[in-house]
Amino acid sequence: MGRNLIVGGGEIDLLAVLAGQMVVVEVRCRRHGDPVDEITEGKIRRVLRAAREVGAGRVDLVAVRLDAAGALVRWIPDVSPS
Repeated sequence: MGRNLIVGGGEIDLLAVLAGQMVVVEVRCRRHGDPVDEITEGKIRRVLRAAREVGAGRVDLVAVRLDAAGALVRWIPDVSPS
């Protein structure tokens, strides 16, 4: 549906529809270290606020680790707190 959207002072990396549900996808890509380590509580709060503003039902995380062999991609669904 969209990418790099500015919403309410935050940015949505990807806005998608998966299985009929609107989903905000936060993407992190790193050459060194775990991309998941880059996600702070503040970042999660900002992404959740942006997701609410666009009416998304959940927030997923895509973590991409790049190295000489290629890319390791992890999709972590529904990182929203319960």
